[in-house]
Order: sequence, then C-alpha cells, then structure tokens
Amino acid sequence: MTDIKKNIKITLKEVKQETSDIYSFVFSKPKDFKWKPGQHGVFKFTDREIKEGKDFRIYSFASINEEEKILFSTRIVEEPSEFKKNLLELKPGDVMTVDGPMGKFTIKDYDKPSLIMAGGIGVTPIRSLVKDIHNNKVKVKDMKVLYSDDRGEFAFTDTLKAAGENSEGLEVVFISDRDEFTDEIDAYAKENQNNSLYYISGTPGMTSFFKEKLTGFGVDEDNIVTDSFMGYE
Repeated sequence: MTDIKKNIKITLKEVKQETSDIYSFVFSKPKDFKWKPGQHGVFKFTDREIKEGKDFRIYSFASINEEEKILFSTRIVEEPSEFKKNLLELKPGDVMTVDGPMGKFTIKDYDKPSLIMAGGIGVTPIRSLVKDIHNNKVKVKDMKVLYSDDRGEFAFTDTLKAAGENSEGLEVVFISDRDEFTDEIDAYAKENQNNSLYYISGTPGMTSFFKEKLTGFGVDEDNIVTDSFMGYE
C-alpha cells in the first residue's frame, strides 16, 4: 500500500453536486490500485491542455477500497480555475489519470481517544476514515468527529450520520457556528491534552490556527496530525 503508482487511468462514472459549491467526481477503480483511508492522489487530464496554472491537482480519496470506486470532491466557485472549469465539463466515460497513493493523514492508533476536526472541504478524507470504520466494523475508542461549515452546508451527510449512529465508539457532530466549533475543540483539549490524538483537516489557515491552539494547551506536536487543503484555486 505504500508503493506509489503513476499515470493510472481512471474513467469517470458520475458527477454529483454535494452542496452549493462542492462537487464530487466518481471514477472507476482499477483492481490493483489501493489506498489507506485518509490518503490522497495526484489527478491529471489526459486530453485537455491547461494553459493557466498547474496541470494537476491533489485530492483526497473520499471513498474506501471496498466501495470499488475512486471518489474525490472539490469546491468550485463561480469563477473557478481553468483546471476546475475542465473538471465540470467532464462527461461519463472521460478519462483522467491518478498518481498515488500518498499522504500520512491516517489514523495512528484506533485504541487511543481521538478528536477529528474537519472544516469545509476538509471533510473529504474524513469521509473515508469514518466510512472505513463503519463498513469494516473497526473498533475505535472514543473517537469524536467535529465537522464545521459556517453556512450549514454539509457534504456526505447520510454517510457520516450512518457511521456515527452505527459504529461503537464513534461520534460525529455537525457544527455551523465557528465559535461553537472553536469552543468544542478548546474544551476537549483542556480535558484530554496528551491522552488523546488530534487530526485537523482544512485550509492551511485553519490547520495552523488549531495546531497552535492545541500546543498552547500542552498537546505535543507528535499527537497532532494535519492535512492542509491547498487547492482552492
């Protein structure tokens, strides 16, 4: 699972709009291509030239191997980058390539209490983490997921709720108020400090902000795992 495969061809099956500006892209999964929940890949077009900006994007795998599909999601605004414009123009049957898997945003210890913090599009790797726990009946100890979106628009709601309601030791909380999100994290860190692991998934600003807060409460950096989403352009 640690071997990185290059230029693996994947075929688009479906495009889904999750929220007002989050879109999911569902591709076929080659049989010999596998990843760990929380990892990501590098995606490229095969027949489209990107003249402005990078010709690739890094996206987390939101699906798990057992679903037999590659799913990634991204936020696409009214005036997106050329790359994202081309994503929206894709039709079922179109082909992209993926390099991967990569990344270390994976659960370090299921037997240790943990707090997972997801902001906005940062929920994509979290979907794979909780889907894996639910689907494969992974035993977890006191894992709490806080998923925040200021507008109250949540992607993967059904999947996340089903995992939280049917997986022992897993709790999933949806939060639409930024102050409430921060207060929940502060209270948890003050109470648990280094007796817990912490996973932060969101914008670079969000991850650095909460990492600094956690270390301020005495949490060792070794107990904090981050995944910063750079691809907003």
